[in-house]
Amino acid sequence: MKPTGKARLMVCLIAVGLRLAASGQARANVEPLLAEINRRPPEQRLKALTDGARKEGVVHYHGATNVNDMQDLLTGFRRQYPFIDVRYTRLGGPSVVNKVITEYRGGIFNVDAFSMRGTLIPELASKNFIAKYKSPETVFLRQGFADAEGYAAGYYATGYTLLYNSTRVKPAEVPKSYNDLLNPRWKGRLVMDREEYDWLAGMIDLMGESKAVSFLRRLVEDQSLKFQRGHSLITQLVAAGEYDLLVDGYAQQALQFKTKAAPIDFVFMNPTVVKPPSVIAIGSKAPHPHAAALLVDYHLAKEAQEMMAQKLFYWTSRRDVRWTPEPGTELRVLSSFEWGPKYNSLRELFRKTIGQ
Repeated sequence: MKPTGKARLMVCLIAVGLRLAASGQARANVEPLLAEINRRPPEQRLKALTDGARKEGVVHYHGATNVNDMQDLLTGFRRQYPFIDVRYTRLGGPSVVNKVITEYRGGIFNVDAFSMRGTLIPELASKNFIAKYKSPETVFLRQGFADAEGYAAGYYATGYTLLYNSTRVKPAEVPKSYNDLLNPRWKGRLVMDREEYDWLAGMIDLMGESKAVSFLRRLVEDQSLKFQRGHSLITQLVAAGEYDLLVDGYAQQALQFKTKAAPIDFVFMNPTVVKPPSVIAIGSKAPHPHAAALLVDYHLAKEAQEMMAQKLFYWTSRRDVRWTPEPGTELRVLSSFEWGPKYNSLRELFRKTIGQ
């Protein structure tokens, strides 16, 4: 007996209802679930996350870090949780933000976790696209590497250093303060990345805005500060003797070049400015929240942090993992939630000051 038209309609409505129910479940905010799991004792908490992740079987992870630098970390995670298929998609930080915003507004919730430079996080947090999640590992993090609300945890950052050509710069000439860069000896011999807006944020943090802007303007006008794009390229140019000193050098790149016997050395100013940390966060409507939480935990775990510090010379976030090198100075870690909302105006201030 064939079903009547009314019966077929009823079957279709039930099927649609089931799909909508499933969709609604996937769209539920995962924050209460993660908070409830975090309230359990450590062993029960880990079991709940592991059991849930085993059922999920996959985690979709979008990040700005290149695949080669992520390879060891992801391999370590897969070794610890072989039942989770990590699908990592590498996009630029702004592209990750745009993708999350576009998909969430369209009711599409494919991304579980994402990582990017911290100044991009406030926009997503303000739209409630991030689930607050405080990993147990955050108690081991250095000051300034995680926000108090639990939106995102920094897992590594970049420290600024004055990077110089060790054959062209005599030991007695090495600057001891930023003001030493105003010495006539450096005129025409300094270089900087033309898009290093975080550096200006650091100078504002140290000196105040008017003094920081005046200092940058003097470097441009009095010292004929040159501009290039891309720290790897600029570091190579310093090593080749095209310039004597890179004002906004990156500590890990300086060490990478130095260990390869390039004529590169570096010095830290005190305080040492640290760029807003690269962070990892969980989507507020992540379809695989258990696996995403385990992924965040692993990024902050000592094993992964030591891997990044020792192989990539990253300034990782845990206090119990030593950096190479440790600067031995006071650290001034720039706040993502302070500078993120001001980033457009910071960029315009930088460009106006250097005349570009």
